[in-house]
Parts: sequence; C-alpha cells; structure tokens
Amino acid sequence: FLDEIGDVSLSMQAKLLRVLQERQIERVGGVGATSVDVRIIAATHKNIEAMVQAGEFRQDLFYRLNVFPLLIPPLRERTEDLPLLIDVFFQRYNQTLQKNLTGIDEAVYPYLKQYPWPGNIRELENTLEYLVNIETSNRISINHIPERIRKAVENAKNAAIGINVTPIAELERQAISSALQRYGRNAEGKEQAAKALGISKATLYRKLKEYGKQN
Repeated sequence: FLDEIGDVSLSMQAKLLRVLQERQIERVGGVGATSVDVRIIAATHKNIEAMVQAGEFRQDLFYRLNVFPLLIPPLRERTEDLPLLIDVFFQRYNQTLQKNLTGIDEAVYPYLKQYPWPGNIRELENTLEYLVNIETSNRISINHIPERIRKAVENAKNAAIGINVTPIAELERQAISSALQRYGRNAEGKEQAAKALGISKATLYRKLKEYGKQN
C-alpha cells in the first residue's frame, strides 16, 4: 500500500516504475535482483492527471497504477456515514481505554456532523479517541469538544447568516498553526502535530509548503 503517492519524487517514481515493469527489486547493499510478485494499492488526495499534465508525475507510472481506480469522496461529502463511524470509534476506544462510558450527549452530534473533517476519517478517529479519553463523567459531553471543531462549526453557522465568514482553508491554516504552537516546529513536534490533526506527516509538510508560497 503506497499512501500519498502524489508526494513521491520523480526519481523515486522512476524506481517504482522499474519494479512494476520488471517485477524485481534490489535490496540495499545487495548484489543481485530478487523477483517479486506483488499487487500495488496506491492512494492520494491529489489530482494525478493534472500532475501528469504539469510534468510533476510520470505518465507511464500513472497508467501502470491506474488499472482499477476507486474514487473515495472526502468525509465532508458523505455525512450520512458519520453516525456509524462515530459509533464505531466510540465503542472501540471506550473498550480500549476501559472507560465504560454509556454514550454521547445529543448536543455533541451537531458539532461532529457539521465539522468538515479536513483530516477525513483519521481526524474523526483521533477526535473520538480524545473525547473518550478526556471525559470524566459517564457520557461524552459538549464541554470537551475541541476548540478547532467548535470554532469551525460556529463560524459556518455565522457564515450562513452573513456574519464573520471564514474560509475552510483559513480554518485549516489556523488548526495547523495552533498544533505547531503547541507541539513545536521541529521534526518531532511536526510529527505530533500531524497526529493530533489526524493527517499524515507528508500532508502536513505539503500544507506548510503551500502556506509558505502564499506568504
């Protein structure tokens, strides 16, 4: 499984293409090739076809990988899945953390359902783990909703009536900035920030690079 294939460098793409074509690998420090029989599953949030046109992704590798494409919409576009996912993650961490919580207050659900989840399922899972872990009563209450989620939902409500409109991209930037302030900007801090945000380290570095170009 190759996650974030769109972030792979052109040099590494050439090596991967060779493996797929010749079905052989060379171990680091090895003196000969080893035959392999593998199936590749690659995932990305990027538009690879646009990257091919821009010369940022090898066309031959794209066609090698794009044999059976599956488009998985982001979580914000399939909100009907949220109740089931929330319940699954609640049950999982309630058991793993041995908390014995009886449920989630109804007031919590609007925040979890209306938040756009830029980090998709990983962010949702991390949030439920946090809520279960931090709760001291017998049910998850609205008091422990993370501030980034509370602000995003409240700003969206205000935007609906024309007050204090904040773009999702800015909310994302604010969330990343807050995480880096908390965990630090060194390599270890960025790794912890990415985990807290529910995104991969590669995605965090990509976002920081994008913000650098905008400034």
